[in-house]
This record gives sequence, C-alpha cells and structure tokens, in this order.
Amino acid sequence: MSLSQKIAAALDARPDNGALPCNLTVEDEPNRLTLGLTASGPVGMAFDRLDFATHARTDWSSEALQGWADRIATRVTYLMEPLVVLEHDKVGGEVELRSQVPTSRGDRRTYFEVRLNHQGTVKLSRIAVDESSRQRHPTTCQMTREVLERLADDLVESVG
Repeated sequence: MSLSQKIAAALDARPDNGALPCNLTVEDEPNRLTLGLTASGPVGMAFDRLDFATHARTDWSSEALQGWADRIATRVTYLMEPLVVLEHDKVGGEVELRSQVPTSRGDRRTYFEVRLNHQGTVKLSRIAVDESSRQRHPTTCQMTREVLERLADDLVESVG
C-alpha cells in the first residue's frame, strides 16, 4: 500500500466524532507523512501543518536539495497557487518554496510555505498576512482528500 493509500485509509478509519485536533501519521518506508489535523470530513480536511520525511537518501547536498525543491515546484501545480523556489540557504541546508502569487481576500493574503532541509524533511504550511498590521501567522490549510493523496504521491516521487 502506498503512502497516499495509507493516508486515505487512516482518514477513513477515524471515527466521525474522533477528537480534534490530532496528529495523523502514516509510514511507507522509507517515507513518513504527518498531518496536524484540525478538521476532517468525507470530502476534505483541514490541517495546520504537513510534515514529510524520507530516509531514501542520507546525503542531501546543496545541489540535491535544490533539485528536490525544483522537482516539487514542477510537480505540485494543482494547489491554490503554484509554488516557486524562493530561497536557498546553502550554509543552513534549507530551501524555501512559496506560492508564486498569494491569495488576497480583503485585508488578508494567504500563501503556502514549504521548507525542505538537508535531513530529508519537508514542512508545508499555510501562512496568512494581515495587511493592516503586517503580521504573519500560520493558518489552517484546507484541501480535498484527493488533492492530499496526490500531494503525498508527488512528495514521494520528487525524492528522486
């Protein structure tokens, strides 16, 4: 069973009245995906973070990390906003991707933020910026189960 199939099965196995928020973790060696689940229904869910980790390789050089980020940006084109590589910290061993164009609604802009690091982890979150105060803070990310399954498959495939 693939990681995407396991996440679908884990969501299906949750009781309708299961306590939320909760962490939902599935593994398909060498990969692990954890959701900070805040809401769940038959069609979609909301989460405050998605963590993906892989042990498929142990050496994530600066070039390998950049290649991984580029593959994610190329493959993951179906979110609300396309992702682009924003910054590459070669010394710290981290690459940051963000939404190319944030979504604006009133005085609020939201965007995806994805951080990859040299230990083989990906952290995806949704960030909101209040235009009047210029404050940024995490917000929930909502997606359908189908999109989550596709994202899980694409993260696995992007490892390369």
